[in-house]
Amino acid sequence: MISPDLDSFFSEEKRELPDNVRPVQCRSALSRSRLPGLEFALNPYIGCEHACAYCYAPYVMNRDPRAWGGPIEAKMNIPALLAKEVDRVRGTVGVGTVTDPYQPAERQLELTHKCLVILSRKKIPISIHTKSDLILRDMELIRGGREAEVGITVTTVNEGVAQQWEPRSPSPFRRLKAVESLVKEGVDTYVLVGPIVPLVTDKDVGTFADAIAMTGVRRVMLDKLRLRPGMLERLGQMDLFGCEDWSRFQKAARSSEYAMQATLELEAAFKARSIKVEHAF
Repeated sequence: MISPDLDSFFSEEKRELPDNVRPVQCRSALSRSRLPGLEFALNPYIGCEHACAYCYAPYVMNRDPRAWGGPIEAKMNIPALLAKEVDRVRGTVGVGTVTDPYQPAERQLELTHKCLVILSRKKIPISIHTKSDLILRDMELIRGGREAEVGITVTTVNEGVAQQWEPRSPSPFRRLKAVESLVKEGVDTYVLVGPIVPLVTDKDVGTFADAIAMTGVRRVMLDKLRLRPGMLERLGQMDLFGCEDWSRFQKAARSSEYAMQATLELEAAFKARSIKVEHAF
C-alpha cells in the first residue's frame, strides 16, 4: 500500500547514492513498447550493473557509448511521473525491457518498488524481467490481485561460467531459488533461456534442463544470441575462452544452423520434462 504521506513517498530526498549511480530526471515514466504482448515499457534505470557479456541493450539504446556494467543513471522522479500517467494506461506494462529493474541500486533506491505500488493500486497487468532474486522482496505487490508474470533469465547453471559471463549478477543458484519461490506462491513465472550462448548454454543440456525443471516452473522462453556490430570484437577482448574455443565460438555465433540445432536440443530436453517451450520475438 502507498503510504498516506504522499509527499514523503514521492520525495526525491537527498540520499547518499552508490558511487556508480548518477541521479537523473526523466520526462516520462512510460514509453510505448514494440515487444509482443506489451503495450508500455517502464525502465527505472539507464544502464545495468550486472555487466553481462552478451547484453544487447547498449546497442538498442541509441548506441549508448557507456561501458555496460559501468556507471548507471537512476530516474529519481519516475514514481511521481508514473502516478500522473497511470490513469491512461490500457494494457500490460513491461517492467525492465532494456535494464534490470532489480539491479543492486534498487535495494537502496526502491524506484521499481514504488512504481509497482502505483501500478498495483490500479491493478494494471505487468510483466517483469530480471536476473535478480531481489524481486522476492516485492512478492506481495506482484501477486496482489491482478495479472502479473515474471521472467527470470538463466543462461547457465555452472557457477564458474556464470561468473565469467554475468560477473555482477546473482548466481544461477539464487535465481533458480527465486523461480522456485515465485512458482510456489502461484505467480505466473517463466525462465528466459536467453541468449542461448554457444558452447555455454548448450554444453550440458540435460543437466541444464534438470536444474530448471527442479524449480517446478512449467514454462521456458528460448532466445537466440543476437549479435550486434562490434559485439564479437568486445567479447574477444574479455578473455572468455581459450584460443581454440574462441575460434569455435565465433563460428557458432555467426551460424544460423548452429543456433537452430542448439534451440532444437534445448526444446526437446524441456519438452521431455513436461515444460512448455516458447520462443522470443
